[in-house]
Amino acid sequence: MDTELKYEFKIDLKPVRRKSYRYNMAKISNEPKLRQYLVLAYQIQETLERDCTITAKKVAEWLNMTPPRICQILNLLLLCPAIQQDILLSQNKKVYDLGEYNVRKIAKEPLWEKQAAIWSTLLI
Repeated sequence: MDTELKYEFKIDLKPVRRKSYRYNMAKISNEPKLRQYLVLAYQIQETLERDCTITAKKVAEWLNMTPPRICQILNLLLLCPAIQQDILLSQNKKVYDLGEYNVRKIAKEPLWEKQAAIWSTLLI
């Protein structure tokens, strides 16, 4: 017995638009600058660890920054984990107002307890 089976379905297809570059950049620019710089620091560190032939100077050229500026951004990784967590996850409006330059003096402090104390004074 040779029968051909046919199946018919009604499907409502809608066009899908890809998110534009501007849309993605608008989402990123809504994030606090301090958060953007900390994420950039992690990305730079990952790049440097992944390929030993890449230098901070080369990364600076790619990002159109100076090597000392890259060093300043990488120094954000010296912050204690609690501060980094606050920067990355907190919705506190004070974090949105802080600049990276405000946190440089905290990163110079080697003791995490003192870093946390200075951080708490900034958020008051």
